[in-house]
Parts: sequence; structure tokens; C-alpha cells
Amino acid sequence: MKEKQPDQKLDTQPAQPGKAQTSTPKLKLKFTDYAIERFVGNFIYVDDEGNTKTRDRVTIKFDVQKNSVLKGLKLVQFNKTRKKYFFLRYWLNGKYLPLTIGEYKPGIYGVRECEQKLYELSKDHQDRKGLWIKDPKQTLNDQRSKITKAVVEESQKLTINEVIIRLCKANFPKAKREGRLTADSIQKKCKDLIGWNWRTRHLLYLDDRRGHGQVHFKANFHKRTAKPEDWDDLFKKFPVGHGIIKDKKFNPNNERSVFDSDLGKLVIDELNTGIVKRYIEYRDRSFGKKKNMLDTFKTLWAYAKDNNLFGDIIPQDPTKDITFKRPDVSRSPGSIYNDRRFTDQEIRLMFNWLTTPENYERYPFQAEIILLMLITGRRAEETMKIRKTMINYDEELITLPASITKARKTEYIDITPPVAKVLKQIQSHTDGKHKAYRFLDWLFPTTRINKKKLHEDYYVRSDQCRTKEIRGCWNAMMKDLNMEGAPKMLRKTFSSIAKIELGTTSKARALTGHEQDSTLDIHYDKTNRAKAKEYALQVAKRFNFDKVSNE
Repeated sequence: MKEKQPDQKLDTQPAQPGKAQTSTPKLKLKFTDYAIERFVGNFIYVDDEGNTKTRDRVTIKFDVQKNSVLKGLKLVQFNKTRKKYFFLRYWLNGKYLPLTIGEYKPGIYGVRECEQKLYELSKDHQDRKGLWIKDPKQTLNDQRSKITKAVVEESQKLTINEVIIRLCKANFPKAKREGRLTADSIQKKCKDLIGWNWRTRHLLYLDDRRGHGQVHFKANFHKRTAKPEDWDDLFKKFPVGHGIIKDKKFNPNNERSVFDSDLGKLVIDELNTGIVKRYIEYRDRSFGKKKNMLDTFKTLWAYAKDNNLFGDIIPQDPTKDITFKRPDVSRSPGSIYNDRRFTDQEIRLMFNWLTTPENYERYPFQAEIILLMLITGRRAEETMKIRKTMINYDEELITLPASITKARKTEYIDITPPVAKVLKQIQSHTDGKHKAYRFLDWLFPTTRINKKKLHEDYYVRSDQCRTKEIRGCWNAMMKDLNMEGAPKMLRKTFSSIAKIELGTTSKARALTGHEQDSTLDIHYDKTNRAKAKEYALQVAKRFNFDKVSNE
């Protein structure tokens, strides 16, 4: 049962049949801190039918003089919290009104403080006879309003949840440059800030032509909830604590977002390094997950700082000095492929599989994405965002604008004979079974396009019409070829081959797009065991000395 506030009307009349008696009118309590501290309310009573029941509160009068400012003062104790409050009943204009004077707190607020407060009120609110002529409750409310208004005017302090809502409405701007985060980054941030909740199932993340993420709203057919009109409507439908996903299928670790946790209620000015670190490490999370969550807090903090959402004194960035120890053994399923590359025989088998009509017709556009990644070393996200208008057949060049590259700079793919083969294979799809997609600008359109909306200019240009997943084709290829690997190994394989063929890292960087030689040397130049053994035997020849006699 929800606890009633002490300034609500309390029943101090004798118990009626079938009604719980909440007060003890015949008993009185001495007006001393000692008596209040020792007082324990009797919350158990027996109704007229002989059933034992429990009161939610107990009220007792204080033993005070009738002509004093303490007249009408009582003590109320609540069963649920066992907290005690000074409570006044007074007559004004023929009405018997309630007023909470304050919560009893030993050593902080007791009989002395209560009496002083009543004395201050009586000076302007009672006549010489001790009768109330002015409502003290209205005066106290006015005082609280003035204090609250002064605090707001003095500082713009907001709770973390209020800042999160503002960040969402601002469409997640970047911290260090103009523009917005990518759709993929926004989706990750939303998961930490407002996710693990059915509210995020109403969000659709898309990139515009400049590579800036956008959040649109949609209906949730799983829960049969309507499409929100805007962010205000979304948070109205799913306020704090409502809509948390409890199904282990969708939330196996019983996670909660910042918005739905107690942390969200904290004023953002009070956020510090210790709080952020404890929040991230509260659960057993992987190293990568911790880094992503820390990056989310950095985005939130940067937004608050850039938009002057702090008080007069801007606190120190709580994310600045936080680091996490990298584990000896990564728990990420894909980490086993970090130091591996495909052999020359394996890439030949993959090339043949991807160019076999039976396979690429089964996985249209997915097969060509993987094929282009294999022969150019481009990243999956960059490859899937290529548009036909980026292709210049006269100059035999594909221009990747800064909006889609990881380094945020313009990069190029030369149309070599293998690349030309991929483009021709794509054309076989649009000339055949997928003629409806000929007029789309996406080089790799999705086969899940809503054909009824192909006449809508905004829709055909939107991010919804491109392929965003290659898992189905990849898994089928790995199974058919009896191989193991991850798509990210294609870039490592290409980088290693490029360095070997060109002789230097700097030349290979012209094709891979890496900004530093060290990045390519450390993370992408991978040598498999067979090739390493070949190198070892070659070097060992220099140390294969004949035995020299000492005679």
C-alpha cells in the first residue's frame, strides 16, 4: 500500500464499526525528544468481525497546554517506513485543516525546532486569543516556491535524465566537430542511455547522404504499440522504470539503462569519476562493453558542456581519468580471429564460391559485398554504403566520400579487372530478377525493399533501401567450404598481401586507407603459421653451420 503523506487528512475520530482506528485519542505523549524517540505505534487492530488487521499509520496527541502555540500538535508514525512527523491540526474559517511541521530526526529536528517554527508562524497568523486568522500552509508553500525559483535562477543544474532527453532531441551531435554521430554510433549510445527497454524498439536509425545519423520513429508490432509522434511522446509512453525488458531472450543479463536506473536521478553536476567507474563496473561486463559505455558518458558530458547545462562552475570531466584493464583472454567470440588471415588457397576458394551463379543468385548483393571486400580490403560498413553515383567509369574510379569512411576523409577504389567483374555481377541482378532496383542509387540494395514505396523519392534515397547485413551469405560460404573465419579477416588478408606484393608498408597504405604505417604493421600485417614456418626455414639456413674441429 502506498504511504500517505502526513499532510493528508487523518482520521482522529473514535473508530467506527468496520473502520480502522488510526489514532489514540485517549492517550497523550509528552512533548520531549526522549518520549518521541521511545514511542512505537501499535499498528495491529481487530475489526468488528474479529479479524486481525494492520494500520498504515498511528497518530497520538502531545500533552501540551491548550493556550500555547503547540495546541493541536500531534505525532504521526507510518507503518511502512516507521518515520515520525510533527503534525498540526488547526481551525480556520470553520474548517479543520492539516499541516505537516517537519519530520522528527534525532539531533537534527526535534521538539525545539518544531516549537520555534510554530512560534514564527503564530506571530503573523494568530490573533491575541491564539486563533488562526491566516493560513500557515499557504505561507509555507509560498516560501518553498520562492526558494525553488531562486535555486533555478541561480543555476541551470539538471538531472542526468533531463540531459539525456535533451541529447536525444538534439539528434546526438558530435563532440569535436560539426554534424551528428553515425546511425550505428547513435544506436549504441541509445542502448546504454535509454535501452534495454521497449522504448528503443520504436526507434529507427538511418544515415543521411553526409553520413550523419538520424533517428526516426516506428510502431512496435511485437508489443502492438503505436508509432510515437516525437521524443516527448516516446518518453510519455515509456517514463522512467516503465517498459524495461525482462525477457531473458532480449535482455539475458537483466541490464538497465542509465535512464531507468537511480543514476539518472542524480544532478549531472554531481557526476564524478568514482560514480561513473562504479556504475560501469557494477556488473560483470566485457572490456569492449566497458569502453563503449565510457564513450557514451563522454558523449553525454560533452553535450552538457557545449550547451551550458551545468551550473556556474563547470565540474571536471568525470570520464577523463578512467581506464580499464585489458583482459589476458578476450571474451569476445570474434577475438579468436584477431591475429588470423586467410591463406592464398582459401581466398581462391572464396572467390570461386562467390562468383558461382548458384551462390550469388541465392544471396544477391550480399555475395558481391563480400567479394568487393575480399579484392579491395575495404571495411564492410564502407562497402555497403557505396552508391552508383560514386562510380566514374571513364576514370575507372570509385570515390568514397568522407561521410562514409572511418577516417572521415575521401578515399578511392580503382576499378581493376576483379572490381569490374564484381560490378558486372551486380548488373546481372538488376538486369534479371531484380529489375525493380535498377533505378536505385545504392550499389547494394536490400532485397527487403517495400516495392509499393519505390515511387517515393525520399524512401528510395534513404538508408532503408541498402543492404546492412552479410551474415547469411557468409555463414553459408563458410559451411560449404568447411572453413572458419570472420569478415574482418578479409581486410587483414588484403593488407598482408598488399605489403608483400608492394614491398613496403607505405605503398600498401595507398590501397588500404590506413593513416599510419604502424597501424598496418601491428594490426593488419598477419602471417599464417605455414608462411611463418617457411620464413623460419629460410632464416635458419644462415645458422646451419658445419661443426668446426678444435684440433
